[in-house]
Amino acid sequence: MLANRSIDIPYQQLPFKGQFNISPLGAFRNELTDQPHRHDHFQIIWFIKGKGRHMVDFVWYDVDDNMLFLLRPGQVHQLDCEREGYFMYFTEQFYFTNKHDKETLYDFSNLFDHWHGYGPITISENTGKSFLGLTELMAREINCAPSCNKGIVKHYLNAFLLLAEREKKRNASETMMPLSHDGRVVQLRRLLEQHYQTEHQVTFYANAFALTPKRLNEITKDTTGRTVTELLHDRIVLESKRNLAFSHKSVKEICYELGFEDPAYFSRFFKNNTGISPQDFREMMFK
Repeated sequence: MLANRSIDIPYQQLPFKGQFNISPLGAFRNELTDQPHRHDHFQIIWFIKGKGRHMVDFVWYDVDDNMLFLLRPGQVHQLDCEREGYFMYFTEQFYFTNKHDKETLYDFSNLFDHWHGYGPITISENTGKSFLGLTELMAREINCAPSCNKGIVKHYLNAFLLLAEREKKRNASETMMPLSHDGRVVQLRRLLEQHYQTEHQVTFYANAFALTPKRLNEITKDTTGRTVTELLHDRIVLESKRNLAFSHKSVKEICYELGFEDPAYFSRFFKNNTGISPQDFREMMFK
């Protein structure tokens, strides 16, 4: 059960060296790491050895050896496990030198995209050896102050992400869940992230692609297994849970922030999508 916390959930502030850092997981401990928290940067957590569990956005995952978790900015997570390995983070400012870079990261076969359902990536022995070499190279380079070269670190990081992408595809093929891809769905994700609080109609998103709502739904259904409305509702529910669990905001305040005009309707929406009322969810989190 999550710890009883009634304050606004913080964005964790750690003594990072700059726009990128890498460190052993054993050193990744402070007053927040074992409590629910979130970051304003991308984070990679690689368990070389692990036993226990890891919560990401209110879902607990069993932690095992050779397991990789990829976190986007804003995701709530909590570590409750024994761990050896590495974590690294990088900011948008570090990685996104230009527009092409941003499109490349978001297009890493949806490495940091969760429309197919979030989950850790199991790493093969050979890839683990490559990861270890790359983490050592990255750590060595960032410790070469003041001559540390951002471009060199970024190339090592790109290699790490490409290997992670390959492992994610291998995981999907082994579970008979091949990942399909459509660039329009990547663009849709960005639109949903920008407008989910204010635009709740499929027509708005379909117009952005000059498509009919029916056609856009067909595209998202083929690629993600979900309709545009379902993807939108998933995002609204997630943000609702984050606010209910980790803020002082009233249900009415959360309702208005998420673009609902009627708190009673918002409560019905939340219960229809979760099976529990907003107030009951909040009370459950604090037991």
